[in-house]
Amino acid sequence: MASVLNRTTKQYIASAHTPDYPVADWIHNPDMSAVSGVPSMYWKITGDTVSEMSAAEKDAACLDDVKEAKCAVIDIRTGELIAAGFTYSGKTYSLSACAQDNLNAMYASRSASFQDYPIVYSCIDNTDKVSLADAAAVEGFYEAAYDHKRSQLDSGNTLKDSVRDATTVAEVEAITDSR
Repeated sequence: MASVLNRTTKQYIASAHTPDYPVADWIHNPDMSAVSGVPSMYWKITGDTVSEMSAAEKDAACLDDVKEAKCAVIDIRTGELIAAGFTYSGKTYSLSACAQDNLNAMYASRSASFQDYPIVYSCIDNTDKVSLADAAAVEGFYEAAYDHKRSQLDSGNTLKDSVRDATTVAEVEAITDSR
């Protein structure tokens, strides 16, 4: 029995019946000493030779994964900042998914003939409330919520633009979300 290494997937089989593994796709009895202890994602195959990637090649190989992970962290933080709520007249109001649905419904019906005023809306911690006297007050309240959400989305997108523009893992890792 011999060992084989797939040229594309880098699958290594220590004990294989080599006729079952065509040479076009598999290296027979590869010398793996140069990559002992090195994750296969950092292996480079040139002809029948297996070697470890250079630092620059490693950086390029994992750059997309690092970017994806950094953007996911930025998205989570953006969601947290939105969910933390918005400020209106010195008080904080929820922007949970349910609160956003309620705000959208309130805004959509602000001028409807069935709408009774004032509309009372509780703070995020339920310690106080706002009384919206008319459609104009609802519009101002809604605008404050919208501006907060848009600001968080925009600041997250600006950070993700920096991630997308980065050309090395070090550049991506240097991007901090200090919002």
